[in-house]
Amino acid sequence: MRSIPSLLLACLLAACGEGTPVATAPVGNQDWIVGQAATIGMLTRAAFVCGIALPTQVQDRAARIEAQALRIREVQGGLAARDAFLHALQPPEFDPHRRGRDRTDWCNARRAEIARMDAMLSGPEGAALAQQAEAARQ
Repeated sequence: MRSIPSLLLACLLAACGEGTPVATAPVGNQDWIVGQAATIGMLTRAAFVCGIALPTQVQDRAARIEAQALRIREVQGGLAARDAFLHALQPPEFDPHRRGRDRTDWCNARRAEIARMDAMLSGPEGAALAQQAEAARQ
């Protein structure tokens, strides 16, 4: 049977090693959430256009973060602000005369960013960001 101090020490050591610190939004900083959502939204759409599959968990977290950003934009500036935010997330129009070369170049330039976003949203930082976005709603 272990003594209470050794159990307490084991718990404290386990808690200290639970992972890396995660980025957190400054308290009450809705612009920070909107900025994160814009980057995530652009890269999520890029992944779709480029044929890069994102795990369901990543898509869910991205949607929750973006939904909060849309609410914030709508409160700040009405439907026009919300629609402008959504419009800014869209990938560019690709030239059909280039037969996909412009799309390929555009996608290749974003693959590393998409992979970083995927890793971030899959981990504790993504979970924390989704929780912060939902907490800002309440």
